[in-house]
Amino acid sequence: MKKVKPNSQIARKAACASGLLLVAVFTAWNYSSLSTERLIDAAPASSAAATARSSGATSNATSGDAASCDVARGEWVPDSAGPYYTNATCALIDGRQDCMKYGKPGMESILGWRWQPHGCDLPRFDAAAFLRLVRGKSMAFVGDSVARNHMQSLMCLLAKVEYPREIEPKDCVHCTRKYHYRDHDFTMCVFWTPFLVRWNLTRAGGQQFMDPHNVYLDEADPEWSGDVSGYDYVVLNGAKWFTRPAVLYEGGRLLGCANVDGCEAAHNATDVAPDYAVRVSFRTALRALARFRGRVVVRTVAPPHYENGKWYDGGNCVRTRPVRSDETSLPETEAAFHAAQVEEFRAAAAAEPAARFVLMDVSEMMQMRGDGHPGQYGHWPHEKVGFGIDCVHWCLPGPVDAWNELLLHLLLSD
Repeated sequence: MKKVKPNSQIARKAACASGLLLVAVFTAWNYSSLSTERLIDAAPASSAAATARSSGATSNATSGDAASCDVARGEWVPDSAGPYYTNATCALIDGRQDCMKYGKPGMESILGWRWQPHGCDLPRFDAAAFLRLVRGKSMAFVGDSVARNHMQSLMCLLAKVEYPREIEPKDCVHCTRKYHYRDHDFTMCVFWTPFLVRWNLTRAGGQQFMDPHNVYLDEADPEWSGDVSGYDYVVLNGAKWFTRPAVLYEGGRLLGCANVDGCEAAHNATDVAPDYAVRVSFRTALRALARFRGRVVVRTVAPPHYENGKWYDGGNCVRTRPVRSDETSLPETEAAFHAAQVEEFRAAAAAEPAARFVLMDVSEMMQMRGDGHPGQYGHWPHEKVGFGIDCVHWCLPGPVDAWNELLLHLLLSD
């Protein structure tokens, strides 16, 4: 097996309503006027988008009118409608993504945009329509803490119609949690599985977010793989944890290391590119889902936006507005992760009935939204937290809400 040197970009940390609100709810925050001094027009796609299109990567591959719109390619355009919800109308927001509570600057500008695909429109999220669609069904989010971020966005969007009840409430963050919408008999769950495959710490008493992990690339994580068959929909993601130190195993044997200094001396093994690990873990997860007979939505990597350093050495994300698609492109690491995910998705989808596997390609659209992260505004300044500057997760409300517009679009295109 070919083994190559690890990617130079290494991060060591990543962390498990619909409808228009009255303008008064939004403006009650006393935000400054929305800054739209340079409106974002439709523009040529970035080089990353061109590469994705040439490889055949699209957001949807189903029949019907909805399929004619590639919702993954477009621009963020000004929108005066305001957010779907605020932290005053949704009590389901993880405090670390509550950018309103902690006073993130420029929130009016950050929330003043909508995703506009090239050549078509993406309808606003309709909570009642979504709940009608999933009545009597169930949906599982399978992945890392950004999967939880995505699910909490959906719960806030649905809160305009119905609040869920947590099944067996837990006081934990990085764990599996389940919710039930009684009026619609709809169950939602997040399976926290940072690598998608089986893993453990390399040493007893190690710190989960800092120490190397043993990762078994060809063994699906039993945290989710044994239970997911009971769900009607699965939303799958996973990549960020492969920027952390990992000792990799495949076929029951040591393969090598990713992002581990001194791998050869410590483990008598060579370096492996993190995107190879992402590729094999994704392949393993998708093969596990081949036994699952529901609908699988595969979400691509959402890039972090640390500037002037990493999460542990002063990096931050202080932008207050999107950029255009021709002004940015995916960083090298995320571009390699994206390519691996898309290629494995295409291979898995080709072996399944039409539209059972669909791709939610959010990588390009979120690369434009470096303004949408909490940064240092996921806690009070005097609080000491392990992840003090968060440019990985997304503010709620925020641009991540567009993912659920895409999700509804994909489910309706069935």
